[in-house]
Amino acid sequence: MSSAAQKPVSDPLGHASPDRYLPGLWPHALLQRMAYWLRHLHRQGHVLDLGCGEGALLEATGLRGIGVDLNAERLSLAVEKGLRLIRADGGCLPFADASFDVVVCMEVLEHVPRMEAVMAEVARVLRPGGHWIISIPNVTLRSWYEMWKDQRPYYCDAQEHYREFTPMDIPWFEHRFQSIAGLESQLETCGFCLQNRDGVRYLFPQWLSRIPTLQRILESPRMDRFWARVPGLRRFPYWTILVLERSVR
Repeated sequence: MSSAAQKPVSDPLGHASPDRYLPGLWPHALLQRMAYWLRHLHRQGHVLDLGCGEGALLEATGLRGIGVDLNAERLSLAVEKGLRLIRADGGCLPFADASFDVVVCMEVLEHVPRMEAVMAEVARVLRPGGHWIISIPNVTLRSWYEMWKDQRPYYCDAQEHYREFTPMDIPWFEHRFQSIAGLESQLETCGFCLQNRDGVRYLFPQWLSRIPTLQRILESPRMDRFWARVPGLRRFPYWTILVLERSVR
């Protein structure tokens, strides 16, 4: 995601994209959920943050992993945090086979033109039995309704995404939407086994960060389990998190 733009962009329907798409502004709930999985699966092994951006995830966990990103400007911000960084393409990683125990991609796959090449490279550099943690933004219940009503595509981010992931098929028109089930099938073909399907089901407003106690309550695991029981939020989370294991075969 380019760090040049400093204002929300508009999608083809004229809706302003939320400020969570601005560079460097990761939603607290998503960052904390990904940090939880990374800490949970980390066993003193080697960690690769693929598409690390400014290094927010490695900084949040305190783990000494390696961050990879193509955007030099974003990497320059991460250097100031004392992180180990490499500028490289996710489809051609400069690492030996089976170099890492955990790979994490937070909001990456929707941005890459050749997603299959990234999958193949992660499979190569991840040791058998290692884990890949992925987060992807979803077509939400609101955007699904807008598309059904207007019979036109509704984007998560028209300028930056090569594809949009959706919890269900969108049959009204051909477009660049890909079902999460289809993504999981691709990952299985590349040698990954789905271990856990998690997510962030509700996006709270930015002003909530000014009330830390309320934010901690609303974004707690107990509240997350509550949101997961609400049918619309369960089917259409804001972000899906996939925890995968590299096949030992």
